[in-house]
Amino acid sequence: YMMQAKRILEVGMFTGYSALAMAEALPEDGCVVACEVDQYVADFARHCFDDSSHGSKIKIEVAPALETLEKLAAAQESFDLVFIDASKKEYVDYFKLLLDTNLLQPEGIIAVDNTLYQGQVYLPQDKRTANGEAIATFNRVVAEDERVEQVLLPLRDGLTIIRRKSN
Repeated sequence: YMMQAKRILEVGMFTGYSALAMAEALPEDGCVVACEVDQYVADFARHCFDDSSHGSKIKIEVAPALETLEKLAAAQESFDLVFIDASKKEYVDYFKLLLDTNLLQPEGIIAVDNTLYQGQVYLPQDKRTANGEAIATFNRVVAEDERVEQVLLPLRDGLTIIRRKSN
């Protein structure tokens, strides 16, 4: 609501709680495209959405997230806000695809969950799990990318807010 977003992409929907919360903040002509890999979970979420006056703003895409992102990019879709909370090992791929294909609008925002990943990002590399290493790599990639500016908020398991620069 604060950024007046109209188009939101959620990478990793699960039960749909955050998708519905974002849909509630959208104007009537706004849209959330939610990526979910599991049909059972997508059906559960759709049932919940159908009970809400804002549920019609949510379109669920059931497929691996990278496939959905590539499909959206091929259709030249773009989004004001992207929320990522899916396969940690693919965070870097999501990030690069969003920027390289212009799925994220100039000055658009990416909010990324779990960027402190149980504190593992602070551990020596040989002490991290595969997901912990993936998140540490993601944080480094984002910090080094000159197309964006970011802040990592140490709330719960970490939330990074990334803003795409205009130029």
